[in-house]
Amino acid sequence: MDAGWPAVERGEIAGWRLRFSGGVTQRANSVLPVRAPADVPGAITEVEERNSARWINTAFQITAVAQPEELDALLADRGYTVGSPTLVQILHGSELSDVDVVAHPDSGIDVAGEPDQEWLELFWSQEGPEGPEDRRVSKFILTGVDALYFSLRVDGRTEAIARLALVTQEDEGEQGRFGGIYCVVTRPEARRNGYSRRIMRAVLRTASLESLTGLWLQVRESNTAAIQLYNELGFTTASSYYYRTLRAGR
Repeated sequence: MDAGWPAVERGEIAGWRLRFSGGVTQRANSVLPVRAPADVPGAITEVEERNSARWINTAFQITAVAQPEELDALLADRGYTVGSPTLVQILHGSELSDVDVVAHPDSGIDVAGEPDQEWLELFWSQEGPEGPEDRRVSKFILTGVDALYFSLRVDGRTEAIARLALVTQEDEGEQGRFGGIYCVVTRPEARRNGYSRRIMRAVLRTASLESLTGLWLQVRESNTAAIQLYNELGFTTASSYYYRTLRAGR
């Protein structure tokens, strides 16, 4: 997931992966605590100093395997608050054949190797950011890894979009080419027309044709409609995470 949403700047502190992107998206401006530093309080202080120097709120992405195990409690004691509880759902490549998506392509959906301006404008109108510099950073994140961009057009206008990041995994005991599904967005006025389902089916069809080892997506726990759709398409919850964030001035 880290590779599928690349940060503008990366760093490391004794096993913690640091990501900085000018404050554009939590995911690209947070710490991924992969391995425990020897001096955990000192490492937290250094992270806070690095973020403060960039005018970014310090945030840790907390999963069930975040290291050290007591990190969440340590951050809570330092005034970090909990936010953005998110499910990670997966679909194995072997299960794609069980989803009725392969036989017929959707003629209303275009697939491209880079996002056109209408794709970007729809994404930004719903997810932000608004300013030109932040949008430059956002485009870097969106296009910083090999990906495919899906656009569902109705009467010449893009009504729904999605992004499929393509990531090769060669370590940690699991090898293969995986796909991360991001940016599934439908115009507010075009919702309840089945567009999200159509564009997700197009993504799954492409994943099958690409012979991907598996797929992942991330969805807010509160987004029950999206979770229901993903479950109907065969996705199951594999893990979850949330952020511990220290706001400026705390």
